[in-house]
Amino acid sequence: MLEPSRRVPYRTWPGALAVLLAIAAYVGGLTLWDRRTPGARPLPAGETVEVGHARFVPAEGWEMDVSRSKAGRSLMLFKGGHKFLVTTQPWAGGPDGPMLRQQRLMERGQGLQVDGDVSDFITAWGLQGKTFAYYSPKLAGRFWQVVDVRRRSLVQIDVYGASDGLNEALAEARAMLDSMDLEAPQ
Repeated sequence: MLEPSRRVPYRTWPGALAVLLAIAAYVGGLTLWDRRTPGARPLPAGETVEVGHARFVPAEGWEMDVSRSKAGRSLMLFKGGHKFLVTTQPWAGGPDGPMLRQQRLMERGQGLQVDGDVSDFITAWGLQGKTFAYYSPKLAGRFWQVVDVRRRSLVQIDVYGASDGLNEALAEARAMLDSMDLEAPQ
């Protein structure tokens, strides 16, 4: 009778150690990179910033949230517990569609309450659109929207945060909105 062949044992620990070291180096490298990459960037006082075709002058003390801003599409600023988000995108359709969609998203998707009716606004530079306020037990804010049908563009501005200090944040947001125009080169 033939005797079964015996398999020669081999060592697995060197391969397992190499995999473990590679994972540790990868995770450690990402952690180090995250710690050394700033999440916020101070903005120079009085200088105009651009997002898409919109440009404005940030109020003093507001910083850019680098991780939540997307080049050419959105810019997130923050000061304390308050956020100021400007989003630009192309738009095809009527001027009221994005506003109704945003209200539904806030009410149904985020559980926010719209305060009152949508109203019109106009800035000192002639920028005009629609706005509404919203709130929840933990935050409150105001949303502005400008639709330029001729250029097929949509600009949405949202300021929100804790109720404490919101009046000051809203005043500074309104000043930033008043400095905004849609003439930035794309």
